Amino acid sequence: MAKVGIVLGTNELSKVLYAGMWAVISTSMGDEVIVFATMDGVKAFLKENPDFKVTDEASKKVKESKEDVLSYYRKAKKTGKLKIYACSYASKLFGLEKGNYDDVVDDIVGITSFQMDLEGGQLLSIW
Repeated sequence: MAKVGIVLGTNELSKVLYAGMWAVISTSMGDEVIVFATMDGVKAFLKENPDFKVTDEASKKVKESKEDVLSYYRKAKKTGKLKIYACSYASKLFGLEKGNYDDVVDDIVGITSFQMDLEGGQLLSIW
């Protein structure tokens, strides 16, 4: 089985959803997935009032559907093959601590820790 790293640098609703869908598919195929939410991406994982940007047409449609975007990450977490990290720099930038994040977030780490966990696996970057 492979390792897949997803760098999520945006809180655009359609892109957060896409990353979650990718995580579900990859974990269901037996791959280990590590999501690294950075910059505005950390805002999507807030415990109270996740902050999703809605500017593209797909995001508007997803918002209208009232779909629970984080449910994809929860489903992938149930496999035991998904880790979600919030970037330490972005967390500091926005004044966020572990308690500010939804329970799907495993830890706040730096990009070096993410890179070491990924160990040269496939990298998907979503901005």
